[in-house]
Amino acid sequence: MLDWYESSNGNYVHSISKGDVMTVFKNKNGEWSGIYDGKFLRGSYDDPEEAKERMERWIIGGDSSLQAPPRNLGWQLAKKGGFYKNAKGGIAAVKQAKTGKWYISIDGDLVQGVWLNTQEEAMQKADEYVEYL
Repeated sequence: MLDWYESSNGNYVHSISKGDVMTVFKNKNGEWSGIYDGKFLRGSYDDPEEAKERMERWIIGGDSSLQAPPRNLGWQLAKKGGFYKNAKGGIAAVKQAKTGKWYISIDGDLVQGVWLNTQEEAMQKADEYVEYL
């Protein structure tokens, strides 16, 4: 198994090359899944080790059967940069800071302490926030 780093938010990240990472995360149902380059791992898993092993088989081993079909998350390109979507909990937006990290706002209020590495991670986390509002 590859070396994975556990981030401060509990996700697991493996750096393939500079700026190119695959991530394993716990979804809102308490199951583990993965994301790489805006594409999701097929299925959900009970523990992060199983999800990491599947991510490695998919991304490093080239097993394309492990890639989930594309999701239509309802996100739209914002005129002033970033992305937004209307959700039952309000208008969610994700934008990239000058540092390169992505942040989330809900109805114009910044979600404090949440900085993500990719727009896909930010969109997914924002979807979780608006679902619970």
